[in-house]
Amino acid sequence: MQVTRNVIVDLMPLYNSGEASHDTRALVEDYLRRDPALRQLVDANEAQEAAPAPPSDAERIALEKTRRLLRRRQWVMAFALLCTLLPLSFGDLDGGFTFVMFRDMPWSRALWPVAVVLWFWYARLHRSARSAGL
Repeated sequence: MQVTRNVIVDLMPLYNSGEASHDTRALVEDYLRRDPALRQLVDANEAQEAAPAPPSDAERIALEKTRRLLRRRQWVMAFALLCTLLPLSFGDLDGGFTFVMFRDMPWSRALWPVAVVLWFWYARLHRSARSAGL
C-alpha cells in the first residue's frame, strides 16, 4: 500500500498531539524526511499553534482570587446582616423596660439604606461565585 501525502496530512493532528502510536510516528517522520515542503509546512504550523505557556503559578493565582472572592462575600454578608438587624435589636432600660432601638435611636434607621446596598453587593458577589462554579 502506498502512503500518500493526504494520508500523512490526515495523521498530522494525531502526530502533533502526541497520541499517535510509535509506528505511526515513525511513518510520519519518515515521510517528512522525504518531503521537505511538507516538513516546512508542519514546522510553520507548529510554530503558529504553539500557545504561550501559562505562568507556572497560574493555579496559585486562581486559588488566591477564589479565596479573596469568598472572603469578601463572607464579610459583606456579615455587615449586611449587622446593618439589617442592629436597628431591630432589643435592649433593657432601667428596670425591665424593653424597647426597640430605632424608636429611641433614630440614627439607627440610617443603617437600613446601607444594608440594602450591602445586600445588593452580596448578591452580585454570590452570582460571581456561582458563575465560577463555587
